[in-house]
Amino acid sequence: MTDQQITDKPINGRLPSIDNSRKGRKKEWKDLTVDPLSEGSDSHQAEYVTGKAPMTWALLEVGQLFSRSKSGKNLHVKLNHGRAICLDTRQAIEVKPSIRNSLQVWIVTNFNSTSAAKPDF
Repeated sequence: MTDQQITDKPINGRLPSIDNSRKGRKKEWKDLTVDPLSEGSDSHQAEYVTGKAPMTWALLEVGQLFSRSKSGKNLHVKLNHGRAICLDTRQAIEVKPSIRNSLQVWIVTNFNSTSAAKPDF
């Protein structure tokens, strides 16, 4: 066989793909909006305490509670490397890859749900 015949030979019943690029739309990352609850009232019935110093988004573990502001007036849960959900507004936020190593968040260090007067859901 010649070299051309070898490259044209089907692999596992399929012809080799000429175009290896990914098809479909590219992900368009939106900038994070200013957190509307950063200085507002806290709707959570439970008591919680945020850390004194910020940490970066990349160091958070999936499932950890955190606040986007120093005041700690909001709670978010990290869902995966690029997404979190706000417990107050139930809106998801996306963290684009370019700011994942620099975005500062305040981790919840103490959470006392037994102090809640009623369920918060």
